[in-house]
Amino acid sequence: MPQSFFDRTLVSHRSEVDSQRLRKNHASLVVMQGAEIGRDFRLRRGTMVIGRGLDVDVRLPDDLVSRRHARIEFHWNAVSESATFLMVDLGSTNHTYVNSRQVESIELKDGDKIQIGDTVLKFVLLDDIEVKFHAEVRNRITFDQLTGLLTKESLYLALDVELKRCLRYTVPLAVLMMDLDYFKAINDTHGHLMGSHVLSEVGRLIAHSIRGVDVAGRYGGEEFVAYLPEADGAGAMQVSERIRGNIEACHFALEGKVARATISIGVSLFPAHGRDLRTLVARADRALYRAKEEGRNRICLETDLE
Repeated sequence: MPQSFFDRTLVSHRSEVDSQRLRKNHASLVVMQGAEIGRDFRLRRGTMVIGRGLDVDVRLPDDLVSRRHARIEFHWNAVSESATFLMVDLGSTNHTYVNSRQVESIELKDGDKIQIGDTVLKFVLLDDIEVKFHAEVRNRITFDQLTGLLTKESLYLALDVELKRCLRYTVPLAVLMMDLDYFKAINDTHGHLMGSHVLSEVGRLIAHSIRGVDVAGRYGGEEFVAYLPEADGAGAMQVSERIRGNIEACHFALEGKVARATISIGVSLFPAHGRDLRTLVARADRALYRAKEEGRNRICLETDLE
């Protein structure tokens, strides 16, 4: 067969590109500058509040952002069958800027840059293909591919910003260090595919067990870490027990095999056990070690004060 045969361009009989997939149907705020650079906040119908408080729709961990800083209003024009988004400042301390101009209320246009505190957001209209691209890029950079939780590096960046907020406003925070018990035995008994399946499911269970404002990540191997904003000792123990109980109760099934797992958890508190990331993680890790020594499948709160 002549070599030229392999150099041919294949002919597609598709008559046209799927135009629906290329319509700009999705509105988002993408973080261009700030603690969570690259994050994509998808805008929805109705009203969404932006701020640093725990009860907002778009939370920005930035000391210069008011608790309820601004809101975005969705408006639908039935005649033109088009949507518009209105940015409204909520009397914020440091104001809201769009394209470097202070605004009280403005209709957003594709590509507008919004500055709130030290955070810069870009308002973008995306088609289906662009949405998938943005999601894939962010996932590869930020999330552990096996568990779906944040990578250690991404969680540390977010925790460092959160601790600065805690220092400024004197609010509590808890750090959880978690480690699966006898994980090597799961690999040895059921194989590495089951081990990977257990890690994946544990990531899902942790994400399901924490509050919406809490943040969890994979520390490495079978270790996990989480931080709980504005959680005191009682609140941290409650969340930790929910994680521990959900994992203990789970039957991890894969290809006809079933494995069981338990987890040990160490807890440290800001500011009682430390005021910086390194100290709080070390104290939580020390409490975790005590949980292992005392029999595993349990939670230990760090006891020594700073």
